[in-house]
Amino acid sequence: MITSETVNPSRRGFLKTGVAAPVLVSAIQPAAQALPQQTQTTLKTVMDLIIPAGDGMPSASEAGGMRYLENLMQPNKDVASDLQQGLDVVEAFSQRSFNRPFADLEKNDQIAVLKQIESTAAGVFDRLRAYVYESYYTQPAIWKRIGYELYPTDHMGPHMKPFDDSLLANVRKMPKLYKDV
Repeated sequence: MITSETVNPSRRGFLKTGVAAPVLVSAIQPAAQALPQQTQTTLKTVMDLIIPAGDGMPSASEAGGMRYLENLMQPNKDVASDLQQGLDVVEAFSQRSFNRPFADLEKNDQIAVLKQIESTAAGVFDRLRAYVYESYYTQPAIWKRIGYELYPTDHMGPHMKPFDDSLLANVRKMPKLYKDV
């Protein structure tokens, strides 16, 4: 349908279109940018080895870490590159040490591969571990389990308890640990 706005667009029409375009593109992007199944399997395994389930806490992937990282990679190609590099190194070390893909290894062998990477390719491992930690500790479900409370910056935060001066009594009884000059 041709209207006067499509022939002679107004500033308001331009702004409406400009606001709608990123929403449309972001709705289309995730399907086109999905990780291949083998990459997802390797990433999930690495995540769960770095943060396994235990003591009533979920593993990294159970907490929603995979979804978080996939969403993080969509708009940020540096994150996608870092994660892909880390997973490529995992596969390369697995092939070099065991002549098999990482996903096909026994758990102890997978741990051995990650330990090798940590000691010989520390930068790659550090980035991979940092993304896994971020994917885990940014989950509201994990916040509740560890007792973290989010205080938005537009509201008053928690109030500190009044300082108990009696806590310093033993320190005040100690002799000086410095020399007067």
